[in-house]
Amino acid sequence: MNRKVVHKVFWAWGFEREERWLNDMAALGWNLVDTTGVRYVFEQGAPGEYCHKLELLENLPSAAESERYLRFMEDAGIEHVAACGRWVYFRRRSVDGPFDLFSDLDSRIAHLRRIRTLLLVVLGVELLAVVLQLVAFAHVGAPAFEQAMGPVLSAGDALFLVIAAILLVLLVVMVAQTVRVACHIDRLEKERAIRE
Repeated sequence: MNRKVVHKVFWAWGFEREERWLNDMAALGWNLVDTTGVRYVFEQGAPGEYCHKLELLENLPSAAESERYLRFMEDAGIEHVAACGRWVYFRRRSVDGPFDLFSDLDSRIAHLRRIRTLLLVVLGVELLAVVLQLVAFAHVGAPAFEQAMGPVLSAGDALFLVIAAILLVLLVVMVAQTVRVACHIDRLEKERAIRE
């Protein structure tokens, strides 16, 4: 069977875009069989043979609760193809009809809340990295720091500022995307309130 490896990066908040891409690949006859989150392995099959979906689980796939959920999905004819951390990749034969992992607003909201929590954790780590980088920059001139890092810093202090700037840009992107996910949750919650 022919295999193909594609390297591609998707952000956690862009899981729907990643799903569309996987389904576009399946429409061309390339079906996902494994992923590391940036490295996707496909096997050639019939065009449109599978439909793919992604989900961020509450726990790792190896947790007892997750294993029960994955068995339930398998019993429903939905194959668990791969996992990357808590992200799991599902597929189902197209002839069995379309499938949706989030059948109601509550399950959609719960999924987006898990993504928001993940983003907040990453945001905290990113903020800590910016602060540590700025603290390191403030101590560049200290004698002990110069003695320990002198050869590394021969290019000057600019390196610390460049790294801090890059980290700050990533921080702003993370904040913007966290707000975007939170706004999506708010819209769904308002829609749920209207329906009730």
